[in-house]
Amino acid sequence: MIEMPSFVLDGDEEEPIEDILARQRRAFERKQQAAAARKWFPIHVKEKKPYGILWFGDPHLDNSGCNWPLLEKHIAIAQQDGVYGGNIGDTTDNWPWTGRLAKLWADSEVSSKTAKRMAEWFMFGAGVKWLVWLIGNHDAWNGGDEFYKKLGAYQVPVLDWRAQFRLVHNNGSEAKIDAAHGRKGNSIYNPAHGTLRDAKFGEEADLWVTGHIHSFKLDHFEIAERAHTTWLAQVRGYKWNDSFAWVNGFAEYQNGAAVLSIIDPETARIQCFADPEEGARYLAWLRSKK
Repeated sequence: MIEMPSFVLDGDEEEPIEDILARQRRAFERKQQAAAARKWFPIHVKEKKPYGILWFGDPHLDNSGCNWPLLEKHIAIAQQDGVYGGNIGDTTDNWPWTGRLAKLWADSEVSSKTAKRMAEWFMFGAGVKWLVWLIGNHDAWNGGDEFYKKLGAYQVPVLDWRAQFRLVHNNGSEAKIDAAHGRKGNSIYNPAHGTLRDAKFGEEADLWVTGHIHSFKLDHFEIAERAHTTWLAQVRGYKWNDSFAWVNGFAEYQNGAAVLSIIDPETARIQCFADPEEGARYLAWLRSKK
């Protein structure tokens, strides 16, 4: 008869399966709670006067084609009293370091470290009061999603790809907004096809905002089946002289880099402007009247 050593009998290198299962249950519960907290989460806006949200399309700050003169005009608008910001994602190029897109990273005139500094400046140094910040496909490469989540922790809601939230006002009125970096479905006849698809077949919202495909469309229409009027905003972003568009024969949009939405807290009614400067003038007039 023999007696085996303890590492054979007890498995000294292995975690007990009961502990593993308990840890996995706790992980699932945390994820479930986190997902529930992000489903139509409230943002309490204490503005008594009409206020605006400037929806920045894909910034691509470190790209040599980033339209900085236009971006700086829009940042100045977002700095104004009563104007907040929403980032639809793809803050920088953040090209993958390996694979077929690595050449684009190698040809970039801005280093990865500098690009991160630019992103940090955009979040905290540009003077924009951010309501929400989305992580696009470019942002997520090279572990960038964790970079943005840590950067905005405890200060800015940073969410993967999509944010569904409610603007809650002092009088109890609410406006529901569904913002996504990109959406499923496309059409050569309708740049906002994916957004329209979600609006018609998804949950109800008062404003739908989308980026990603560098095109522009702004619609205000009624979904008769729901007796509900909503806005669709497909924002173009700030990347000009896009080699991908040129090679593939896509005409380059010249308008709609950003959209300014104006919300009246008394009624939660939304009005959108394709020209943020025009919208800002209208907002200033509304606020002066109040």
